[in-house]
Amino acid sequence: MAVRDNVICRSPTDHLRSVKLDKPIRKTPTFQEFKAIVGNIRAQPFSADSEESADFVEFIGLAGLGQAEAAALRYSDIDWERETITTFRHKTKSGFAIPLYPQLRELLCRRRALANAHPDEQVFKIRDAKKAIAHACQRLNLPRYSHRSFRRTFITRAIELGVDVKTIAEWQGHKDGGKLILSTYSHVNRSHSHRMAQLMNDGTPENLIPLTRFAS
Repeated sequence: MAVRDNVICRSPTDHLRSVKLDKPIRKTPTFQEFKAIVGNIRAQPFSADSEESADFVEFIGLAGLGQAEAAALRYSDIDWERETITTFRHKTKSGFAIPLYPQLRELLCRRRALANAHPDEQVFKIRDAKKAIAHACQRLNLPRYSHRSFRRTFITRAIELGVDVKTIAEWQGHKDGGKLILSTYSHVNRSHSHRMAQLMNDGTPENLIPLTRFAS
């Protein structure tokens, strides 16, 4: 403002550069915590929306999609024969398809059977489950997780199960070949890499083939 008003001719802070902050490791529920939260939401007897909220949260965690994608999902987006789900990433304004994962099939089949729904009908009747998640976390004495937390659970679990990062990126609708996931989940990759390295030491010395056999 002083420079703009000609009080001073040059800002004394021009030479300063902003400090690059470390990327925060956001709290991510374990898969066990995720299942406990879903179960806790579903078990509330005096909530009219407990079953709906539990299904909504369960879908997000098992599909690896966001709140907006789950809320917009219609039965016509599910191709049961090709085993794919077509969705639209609202953040990037792009459409993409994910597999109909085996862990999702039971949930979606149950909802379709109970609703006897028209293809253009939305799969879920709610658009968010914020209150249900917050109350479940409080009852279970867990950090206050959000919808986005469960998508991180999906990605973390996929890495730990050995799914390659490029495939996970495609499932997330990313076009960067996995660069964002590699940078965001580097802490998971390190732990997973260490566990995988232990597999390279399972053989006993007598069962190993001497390197000299391959020498010319």
